[in-house]
Amino acid sequence: MRLDLRAHGVALTDDLRDHVEKRVRFALGRFGDRVREVRVSLTDLNGPRGGGDDIRCSIHARLAPSSSVLVEQRSADPFAAVARASDRVARGMRRHVNRVQAQRRRRA
Repeated sequence: MRLDLRAHGVALTDDLRDHVEKRVRFALGRFGDRVREVRVSLTDLNGPRGGGDDIRCSIHARLAPSSSVLVEQRSADPFAAVARASDRVARGMRRHVNRVQAQRRRRA
């Protein structure tokens, strides 16, 4: 699994980078070779003005052979946004895998 991390207006510290990598690899690691690439994007929506839930974490997981799962989560804290988004992408992957398996069973 290739992990691409991008930050727009968010300070990408070593702690945050490690947090993103650990959470995403833990959430998607059990899906093995099905996950080709994961793009994580952290964006500060309000810029320097601050206020509210202004950090958006988008996780786009590209799957073999040609599908993908995309989730977005907003929070005031980038660590919380990453944690929630990684949980959501894991649930989305599980639903996708179950759906594909059910379709295969129906065809057989």
